[in-house]
Amino acid sequence: MKRFLPVLLVLASIGIGMLHFFTPGHDMFLHDTWRRLSYFPIAVGALFYGLRGGLLVAFLNSIAFIPHLLLFVGKSPMTYRSELTEVLLYFAAGALVGVVSGRERRLSEKYQKISMQLETTLERLKEDATTLLSFEEQLRVSQKRAVAGELSTSLAHEIKNPLGAIRGAAEIILDEAPENGPSRKFAGILIKETERLDKTLAGMLSMTGARAGGGECETTPLNKVVGHVNDTMAIRLKSRGVKLSMVCDDEALGVGVDGEKVSQVLVNLILNAMEAVEPGGHIAVTVMVVEDRCTLTVVDDGPGIDPVLLPRLFDPFVTGRESGTGLGLSISRRIAESLCGTLEARNRKEGGAEFLFNFPVTNPGGCNDRYPASD
Repeated sequence: MKRFLPVLLVLASIGIGMLHFFTPGHDMFLHDTWRRLSYFPIAVGALFYGLRGGLLVAFLNSIAFIPHLLLFVGKSPMTYRSELTEVLLYFAAGALVGVVSGRERRLSEKYQKISMQLETTLERLKEDATTLLSFEEQLRVSQKRAVAGELSTSLAHEIKNPLGAIRGAAEIILDEAPENGPSRKFAGILIKETERLDKTLAGMLSMTGARAGGGECETTPLNKVVGHVNDTMAIRLKSRGVKLSMVCDDEALGVGVDGEKVSQVLVNLILNAMEAVEPGGHIAVTVMVVEDRCTLTVVDDGPGIDPVLLPRLFDPFVTGRESGTGLGLSISRRIAESLCGTLEARNRKEGGAEFLFNFPVTNPGGCNDRYPASD
């Protein structure tokens, strides 16, 4: 509409001039009406185009007023000057409305610019608030880790002595057990688990779980690590009435991994699943090797993970159990990261939770091992 407004103003001015021209000279009422009608296009031009627009439309209407002025040619100078005054009023009206309109337009532009600046400032404040919240979350996690470090230091001395006594007793049992007896196998498991617990304590002291690049690690075939965990956990799960099945992919034989770290993560995940499922429940562990990466999947048929808890599941001291410490999954993720891997959790559509432990491996080979489900 604004694009055609100049044309409409010109046509309106021409139209008023035509009305003056065709209106009989003696009908002063209509002539007075037409000349007052000229103020409307003048005001519109000034409102939309400022001072220049008002003066320009006033000039056009002054030309349109000429037919009316011709009616007073030859009459008294006083009457003629009185009609000419109308032309001056046209320009005065155009100038006055144009000045006010221009001032309002400048104020509007100023306020619009201020509004844009406020919007920009608001966006920056939102970004700053988000950054502050992120820093606050990092500070909260750091504080928890600091508390965990103090707690680990105090607990380490209390745990190491009885742990050493347990290992000593297990070594005595191992020495006295028959060569092929079951007690010898279980005593060996007990000794190996006390070694793992001792290393876990060392990891908790620094709250890193495992240090990447902290020295050379002992490489163990992946299928042997899975077999050891199966032997270790089967008896404990059986006492709770929980079924455990572990399947190792054919490509796992000969794959070298950091046995201590992988075993610790796998045990933590199975223990976490064991706490979630009811007696008679089922935990399934699947080990797959594709090219140079290994994926250990731990699935349970429990109630799943609380959606509110899921985003912070791997934070220190975050747990859904009253008796839990909230450190197992946090340490497990740090171990995964130290292996240049990942540890993720999600809920399954079929029900229950699923944990995915993915990490790079070396020396791929083949394997036909299958670890039978525990009864």
